[in-house]
Amino acid sequence: MLSRKKAFLFLLFLLAFIPFLLCSRGKEDRESHLEEVLSIGSLKDDLLFQWVGVSVDRDQTIFVSDTMDYSLKKFSPKGKLLKKTGRKGQGPGEFLAPRYLDSTEKFIYVSDQFNPNIQVFDKNLNYEYSVPISVPVSDFSVLSTENIAVATLSAIKSGRIFIFNSNGKVVHEIQYSNEKSPLLMDMVNFEFDRQNNLYIVYNYKDKIEKIDTDGKKLWSKKLLGIKKVKKEKIGSFILPSRLIYKDIALDSAGNIFVLGGSYSKNPGRDIYVFNSEGQLLTTLVLPDTSHCIYIDPLDNLYSRSNEGVTLKKFKIKY
Repeated sequence: MLSRKKAFLFLLFLLAFIPFLLCSRGKEDRESHLEEVLSIGSLKDDLLFQWVGVSVDRDQTIFVSDTMDYSLKKFSPKGKLLKKTGRKGQGPGEFLAPRYLDSTEKFIYVSDQFNPNIQVFDKNLNYEYSVPISVPVSDFSVLSTENIAVATLSAIKSGRIFIFNSNGKVVHEIQYSNEKSPLLMDMVNFEFDRQNNLYIVYNYKDKIEKIDTDGKKLWSKKLLGIKKVKKEKIGSFILPSRLIYKDIALDSAGNIFVLGGSYSKNPGRDIYVFNSEGQLLTTLVLPDTSHCIYIDPLDNLYSRSNEGVTLKKFKIKY
């Protein structure tokens, strides 16, 4: 059996090669589309090298993690670079591979692929403190200044989302799966709505679910009819290599946006839109493949272009 240290290092290795950085089948509403309203970064400038996470506040200020630049960047609503912070390292305010972002009214939270801590900055990108997380973070959501929900690659407790307090202590667990699945097969992205219902999409299973505050599953959808995912041998492990779903986001009306992966009609571009009851409303198509989607407080949608060199902002037209 692997020691805890070896298991932790192996999970970090897996995170480095998870293919989300590669990049209903139901009736579509032909009139639904995305209208581009802003583009930040291009092949002709160095505003962005490879952005991974994005968060936008109520003033439409845009915060971006740039993993190839080891930095956190702040842009105006019109896309002007206002400030950047960070450098390569493991100290406060430094990064090895900055990833996902989330924010509150006062703070920006940043995860790092090779550092389990979540670093906290103020809106002027000044480092404040770190929340020590004992396991690799695969997705997270800030619930309050005191609590952070984290999806992890835990070899010990799979199928759970952990609620950490600001001191890094687990104060609650949400079990979304009680099946004993092979490594990575329970990996998810998730969002909470205003009533604290949990929405999750499995990365390597054809499954989208809604779970209430008591842990009860309200509905579960299999949208694409995928029964098995492609797997490859990495070392002594057989691991899934093609994503079914890449990300999930919610708008202010409670609609659910799910980014499809390799099995979609337009791989990495199809966005399936559901209402809160799980009914498929329409399918939107991005102009370029993306590893994630994000919806800001004004219901603008953000995605990737040019393999991370460009951040696109869209109005959603129904």
